[in-house]
Amino acid sequence: MNLFRQKTSTGFTLVEMMVSLGCGSLILAALMAASVGLQRSFAAVEGYSTAEGNQLRVLDYIAMDCRRAFSAQVGSNTLTLKVAGYYQPDGTPYDPTFNSATNAVQYNGGVTTAYRIQYSQSGSTFVRTVGPDATWPTGNTATTIATNVSDFTVTEQDLNSSVRCTITFSPSFTSSPGAGPIAGTTVYSNTFLRNAGARR
Repeated sequence: MNLFRQKTSTGFTLVEMMVSLGCGSLILAALMAASVGLQRSFAAVEGYSTAEGNQLRVLDYIAMDCRRAFSAQVGSNTLTLKVAGYYQPDGTPYDPTFNSATNAVQYNGGVTTAYRIQYSQSGSTFVRTVGPDATWPTGNTATTIATNVSDFTVTEQDLNSSVRCTITFSPSFTSSPGAGPIAGTTVYSNTFLRNAGARR
């Protein structure tokens, strides 16, 4: 029986260390590239979602106000709509009433107060301003409903029956620091004025 066992020391050779270091560097580089790609993809999806939300919000607002407006005007590339007053001065809505003369349901309490709604571009934002022609309890209320807007055009097509608007949005995500290959996205709104005199 051998009472003394020979102790041997094992380890990696220099070649093995260099190979493992190279493999580790390749894996780390791949992880970094994948991380950068995922971050860029997330930024692109987020930019697309924000742009689509802005476009749909603008189209919904313009369509909603045009459908209930009884007149429209264009001046200095600003769309001005006249809408009947559906709310009382304290902010509560009027109860619907039946007009026996016209056989129609009214939602403005029979009053003739007209509220003015304006759409305009302010820098790169798209602004909706609400206020009456005479007095407004809280003053004109301006709300930014879209950002990254590069152009807003109102076509004087037939303001007695319909309104046509063109809004161009700048791209919110580009792969290059410059302007990018896409100049922008243009959305169109062509809405009938249901309450206009020409369509009664």
